[in-house]
Amino acid sequence: MKGTVFAVALNHQSQVEHWHEAFGQAPYKTPPKTPVWFIKPRNTRINSGDNILHPAGEVVQSGATLALIIGKNARKVSQSEAKNYIAGFALANEVSLPEESFYRPAIKAKCCDSFCPIGEMIQTALAAPIDIITLINGKEADRWSTKDLVRDASELVAALSEFATLKEGDVILMGTPHQRITIQPGDEVTVQAEGFPSLRNKVVAAGGQ
Repeated sequence: MKGTVFAVALNHQSQVEHWHEAFGQAPYKTPPKTPVWFIKPRNTRINSGDNILHPAGEVVQSGATLALIIGKNARKVSQSEAKNYIAGFALANEVSLPEESFYRPAIKAKCCDSFCPIGEMIQTALAAPIDIITLINGKEADRWSTKDLVRDASELVAALSEFATLKEGDVILMGTPHQRITIQPGDEVTVQAEGFPSLRNKVVAAGGQ
């Protein structure tokens, strides 16, 4: 998983509901009809066991999610063919600063160092919904189900590959609920789901790691 990490906003039903009134306001006056994409660049990428760096003076929020990993080059792939291009899935954490809008996700909010932990990939077809669970210092802080995603893995691969050639090792983060968990230096953040290796990261003050 050394490729580009793409992520999709507004792909959880709770986000759609939260921003419903804003969608009707200028300048757009309508909900997005296609996925809203952003990128988690190379500096954000860390593994399980690495530290999440907490910038001084900022509010930092955990966003547990599922990552799909591309297994071979994909360009203009149909939804029906998309599963053939997915190598597997992994747990991930789309760490972010708070945002006021999802129409244009802010670079600073999404792209701070260490803001994209990704766990170990497993090969699975995700035939049934799974619960994504976040533990803070061993206590459950959040739980959501992939059944609440607006677009599934095949839809996301088809939509992104329509305009961007996906390479082997590229990653798509599949979305997070609107409600996020504020994390502090000293916290241990664990993301779990049945059948997946846990994703564990400690939060440390940036500059003090």
